[in-house]
Amino acid sequence: MDCFLRAFKTYNKLLLVLFLLAGGFPFAYTAQEQSESSQPQKQITIIAQHFSSNYSTIAKSLSLSSLADDYRIVNISLDDWKILKPQSELIISLGYSPLEELLKSEYQGPVLAALITSQEWKELVSQTPPPSSVSAIFYDPDPQRQIVLGKLLLPLSKSVGVMYSMDSPYFLEGYKPAINATDLTLQTLQIKQASEVARQFPVLSQDSDFIIAQPDPVIYNSQTLPRVLLSSYRQRKVIIGYSVGLVNAGAVATTFTTPEMLVDDLRESTSKMLTQGFKRFIRHSAYWDIKYNSEVARSLGLDIVSIETLQSELNKLNLSAENNLEQTPSEKDEL
Repeated sequence: MDCFLRAFKTYNKLLLVLFLLAGGFPFAYTAQEQSESSQPQKQITIIAQHFSSNYSTIAKSLSLSSLADDYRIVNISLDDWKILKPQSELIISLGYSPLEELLKSEYQGPVLAALITSQEWKELVSQTPPPSSVSAIFYDPDPQRQIVLGKLLLPLSKSVGVMYSMDSPYFLEGYKPAINATDLTLQTLQIKQASEVARQFPVLSQDSDFIIAQPDPVIYNSQTLPRVLLSSYRQRKVIIGYSVGLVNAGAVATTFTTPEMLVDDLRESTSKMLTQGFKRFIRHSAYWDIKYNSEVARSLGLDIVSIETLQSELNKLNLSAENNLEQTPSEKDEL
């Protein structure tokens, strides 16, 4: 029976390869069917480990966007791409694993990485420096926007606190330009295990005018967050969160990018890359908004800051989304 199953699986894989070589594409959301007389379209390939949740939403939206007017858009799983590696004008990688595979396989074609965080990017490129053909758009909150938002909410603030663990060693780099531009003092506290958070957070909070929470599951998780938020409430301390969910739970505010915003950014960036040349960029999404917990902000006597005000202040401080992101950790060490 085992021999039969192995033979059956091998036969199915052979059929898949033959089908693709014959021109078939059994992928989700191929953009359009071409007539036999039409010229072959250049191809954009979207790779994901799996097409579910936000991966599916973004892939489908891009496949049905204006990009489909000029390009054949094919969505392919990471496992299938490893076998087939179809010729592409551009690869859009969604998530950590596809980008990791592209870097390790030394793929040299143009790549636009998305649905990764700035932390994940820095972790990957510290291990395998990317070629100049790889660009990236991060979906986590830009730390510079977070710092300046906190400063605008508390104009008299002098210091900001950040907890970090060994699971998030690169986050602190992203805060430096905004810290320097706003003349704030960065108070940091390293956490080795989650059990330390409840005891250490009040200490950091006492020494800081506001706190920036960053997505680190060692520090902020379902066990620690209730105590952190309760402590901040008792100390009347502003927390700038890392997600809309955390703001809804009790943080004051955060900047954020929705999947729809990311799709718009990816579509426009892809179009520019394919029509104006592959000039590398590494940044947080250019499309974003601010989410407030109005009840918490009101209890702390805070005036709401508009996105226009925050963007104006970022421009005035010369803090763009690309600042401090163009170089890999290894490239910085060489300077």
